[in-house]
Amino acid sequence: MDIINVITSLVSSYGYVGLFIAAFAETIFPPIPSEVVFPLAGFVSFKSNFTYFETFVMAVCGAAGATIGAVLIYFISLKIGRLAIIKIGKYVLVSERKIEAAEKWFERYGIYAVFLGRMAPGVRELISVPAGIAKMPLGKFTIFTFLGSLVWSIALVFSGYLLGNSWDTLSGMLSTYFPFLSALTVIILSGVILYYLIVKKRKYRSTH
Repeated sequence: MDIINVITSLVSSYGYVGLFIAAFAETIFPPIPSEVVFPLAGFVSFKSNFTYFETFVMAVCGAAGATIGAVLIYFISLKIGRLAIIKIGKYVLVSERKIEAAEKWFERYGIYAVFLGRMAPGVRELISVPAGIAKMPLGKFTIFTFLGSLVWSIALVFSGYLLGNSWDTLSGMLSTYFPFLSALTVIILSGVILYYLIVKKRKYRSTH
């Protein structure tokens, strides 16, 4: 049984706790695809006749697990530094190129990179690395990580829940298109944040 089947069984069998553990594992071991794990949790909610609120709690559990995993990577990056992270990365299928992509993302968006990065394919699992190396304040890192993870978790969990019995036939297609949809979401959010920063800067200049 491969790791995907193990995670699938975990979510199916243990619900809230299963998704918490799966989200934690998905964060510290990037090859596990959240695009499969989270919608599966929504499908489990549907099959269990969960209410919308109970499904939302499922999504919160996923976001909490992802946040704890991200904080762990943050502390490891903070303590051992970039070169050691690159050496360790190759053992969990994380190349130096992927780490560099996360670093460029962090340099471009600053503290907002953590929030946006938690929804960006190829970046979400690794944004903790440059944040830790840059010694981003832990409080801000944790808050932005949880909020970004929550948006991502809610979107995917409820997709599985709302699809219901169609999940089995559409899961493959969704796994293909979720990266595109999440990238589109990140682009929109990035535009909103940049607009906010520009307006704020102009107001500051006009008052000084």
